[in-house]
Amino acid sequence: MPGETVTEKLAEWLCSVRYDQLPVPVRNKTLDVVFDSLGCMVACSQLPEVRAIVELVEEMSDRPECTIINHKVRSSMIGAAMANGAMAHGDEVDPVHLSSSGGHVAAGTVPTALTVGEWVDVTGSDFLRAVALGYELGGRLMTVLYRERDYITRRFYHTSVAGTLASGATAALLLDLDRESIQRTLGLAAYQAAGPDNMTKDPGHMGKTFQVAAANRNGVTAAVLARKGCFVPVDILDGKFGFFDAFLGITDVVTEMIRDLGHYYAITDVMHKRYPVGSPNQTYLQGLFAIIEQNRIQAEDVGAIEIHIPKRSVQRIPTTRHASISGEMVCAIAAAQGRLDFYSLHDGSAIRDPAVEKMRERIRFVGREDWQDLEHGRHAIIIVTTKEGRVLQQEVWHEPMKGDEIEQKFDGLVTPKWGKEKALRLKERIRELESAKSIRPLMKELQS
Repeated sequence: MPGETVTEKLAEWLCSVRYDQLPVPVRNKTLDVVFDSLGCMVACSQLPEVRAIVELVEEMSDRPECTIINHKVRSSMIGAAMANGAMAHGDEVDPVHLSSSGGHVAAGTVPTALTVGEWVDVTGSDFLRAVALGYELGGRLMTVLYRERDYITRRFYHTSVAGTLASGATAALLLDLDRESIQRTLGLAAYQAAGPDNMTKDPGHMGKTFQVAAANRNGVTAAVLARKGCFVPVDILDGKFGFFDAFLGITDVVTEMIRDLGHYYAITDVMHKRYPVGSPNQTYLQGLFAIIEQNRIQAEDVGAIEIHIPKRSVQRIPTTRHASISGEMVCAIAAAQGRLDFYSLHDGSAIRDPAVEKMRERIRFVGREDWQDLEHGRHAIIIVTTKEGRVLQQEVWHEPMKGDEIEQKFDGLVTPKWGKEKALRLKERIRELESAKSIRPLMKELQS
């Protein structure tokens, strides 16, 4: 139609696509994303930052409508979306977006879909459709924000900003809103999208966890208000004073929100994290562990470690950050202990290891200014010099996780919390989602 906005075209496409129209690889990847995300949510469900948000939700809610994962308490739909959103990015173990080399898109879609899906009592296929299509919006936003944002002078937190709109779209689809109501949902969500990126000074994870929790809360709120008929302008992605103008100061990138729509699917560009640490650490760890294993290097053999990654990546992992993000700490634990374990990163045992503290003194990060393209976020050079003078070097690009690795990761996160029997039951529920008549049995399995 002449004069149609990008916001309108995107909303029309979102509400018109059925689950059975999604290509099989997209459906399979959506299941992978849900599977990986749920393992991460269970593992993060009792972290201090998450518990604080769950306790707040419990204090403020008197409507036990929806499950809060791995907690006995139930809450209102909006409260549960906030609590489940917190554990979806309770720490650095959840999947991120590959083409932007970061950005926690799934953390804005999966918890919202679980919560709103339970409230509505949708089928498994409707739940998966909402995850895939909500991710479509979030993944496209994330790629543009990562590429266009000046990381030094324009420091907003792209995950919470994109996550609010992705959550809103996910909720709107599950509430069966029409095209115009989805446009209004996106507007209402954008009005709440926020998040200064000052977490480089946060030695914990509360800044990131809370902002993602709020993104889910705000996205669901936007969809519910649109469902009630609340009106806002319906062109939030377009033109002057729109989303991209507000956050980037440009408007022409809006066309990327509909480029190859229905042919390219953003969820196929997900990156499942091999290690429970921040995205900039993922690739160099592949090379570091390969050098250690291939050469049978022990901690006491290491004289120096030099890591080359993009300069912008070095800026994201300073020593002031949590142990699961700080590049120096992550690298030191990996080299000193030969492994990275989610639970030892959070119980303090890895950090207190004297060998880790000694290893930190031998590590140097080199920020490559010539690695400007986003693809270099998946690129690293690792140089290990032994005390004997051997120089061992690997240049690596990120290698995606295979299906059996994702399953092993799930087991390593869920089994220590719930035991083998309950972990197996949860896996079976997830595998049955496509044919499930309701997602409520899955939510019941996710209760404490």
